[in-house]
Amino acid sequence: MAAADLATAGRDTDADWRQLGATEPYWGVLSHPDFRTENITPEKVEEFYRSGPFHIGPIAEDLKALTGAYPSGRALDFGCGVGRLAEAMTAYADQVTGLDISPGMLALARARGSKVTYVDTLPAGPFDWINSFIVFQHIPPDRGLAILKDLLDRLALGGVISLQLTAWRDENRKWPEETGLRKVFQKQRQVRWLLNLPVGHIHMYDYDLSRVLRLVNQAGIEEMKLVSTNHDGHHGVIILGRKTAEPYQS
Repeated sequence: MAAADLATAGRDTDADWRQLGATEPYWGVLSHPDFRTENITPEKVEEFYRSGPFHIGPIAEDLKALTGAYPSGRALDFGCGVGRLAEAMTAYADQVTGLDISPGMLALARARGSKVTYVDTLPAGPFDWINSFIVFQHIPPDRGLAILKDLLDRLALGGVISLQLTAWRDENRKWPEETGLRKVFQKQRQVRWLLNLPVGHIHMYDYDLSRVLRLVNQAGIEEMKLVSTNHDGHHGVIILGRKTAEPYQS
């Protein structure tokens, strides 16, 4: 199913993540059996959070290679969940804010007692570093692009981004091609299937990179590096970049 079709399907993905935050807050972030609610232990929780620096460390190194310096200053982790990456970002940034729409996940994040400030609405900028990982891929693209623009509007001149999203998928992750009359109604049936899924389902969306890069460029981000990602056959990129110019409209 094409990204545009799913983007207009009308599914409330925020409701899915509120439900996951209430029932599977760790597994919703890292989908491994060890982090299922029935399997989670204090030791597994600490293992979960140790994976944060494992991811953020290479991001910080890539940003240093691109810009000459590690990320610093005021940082925002969009879609922070239970704070796995936001906590790791405190090793570099002076002030870190984690944003999420799931009350259950935010409650667990705040209970950690870290230096991170956790919020459920987008705070005012400017930010020197905006990060997001395995978040946009779960947001319908039309809405996700509007959110992306909102985030980029809050990036300080000289600030950096590390933003991941998905763009294409392996053949076995695509809808099978129908034939005959079923093909005529395939998209409608797929949308109906999506809308009828129980609340708490995790769905993947593919983004048009040309639309994404247009927003990034218009925000004044001219220095960029793309790092490939692959989540079980769903392929994408981490966009690393620095804002070196004032925003403009083409």
